[in-house]
Amino acid sequence: MKRFLIIGASLLVAITPALAQNADKNDTLADVQSISVLSMIAAAGWVMIPLALASIITVTLVIYCFFTLTEKSIVTPDLLERMEPFFENEDLDGLASYIADRPQATARIVDQILVFLERHPDADAAAINAVAESEGGRIASSLNQRVLYIMDVGVLAPLLGLMGTVVGILSSFGHIADKDASPMRTMMLAGGISQALVCTAAGLIVGITAMAFYAYFRGRVGHLISLLESEATLLTQELILLSKRHRTTR
Repeated sequence: MKRFLIIGASLLVAITPALAQNADKNDTLADVQSISVLSMIAAAGWVMIPLALASIITVTLVIYCFFTLTEKSIVTPDLLERMEPFFENEDLDGLASYIADRPQATARIVDQILVFLERHPDADAAAINAVAESEGGRIASSLNQRVLYIMDVGVLAPLLGLMGTVVGILSSFGHIADKDASPMRTMMLAGGISQALVCTAAGLIVGITAMAFYAYFRGRVGHLISLLESEATLLTQELILLSKRHRTTR
């Protein structure tokens, strides 16, 4: 038993320095890698500043679209249920006061129609439809504009990265041209190009991310516009029928 203990102790003593050396090497390698990445980003130049701003703008727009491009921004079941009694009782004044402060897109369309009918009680169906289409088009344009900003960032970011690469390569060749011929020239050129390509990589990362979210939100906007058209058409026809009945009863 003592022999096994002695052998185990000697093996532990022999292995411990090797394990410690391995751990030190791994820590040193990790430190070198992190320092090298940070130094490459820092060496990429001033182009990284607008790319950082572009990434911040992308994140902000994505969060904003996630919270605003929802079905609740178009219509809610509660809104339709509360509007129904006003249509049944033909109470346009009560309907106007109820939807005055409602943020949903369909409520905004109904509000514009009611304002128009208040000014022009004898308006025909074509005029009421024109008012609804005009307000609906404005809302649809606003929805599309939110995601177009993301697309703009997705297009501009790779171009900024490419510009940074061109500037870095030109600067690298300029420095090499000032030096005498030496074996270090190739190393300087490779280092300059690798630093310049950091701009391209950063621009592509921001651009691809932005375009991916743009594709997702474009589909969501299309769905919301379809929902808006269907609900707004039904409500507009209800208001046209109510306005006709009011004209005949006067």
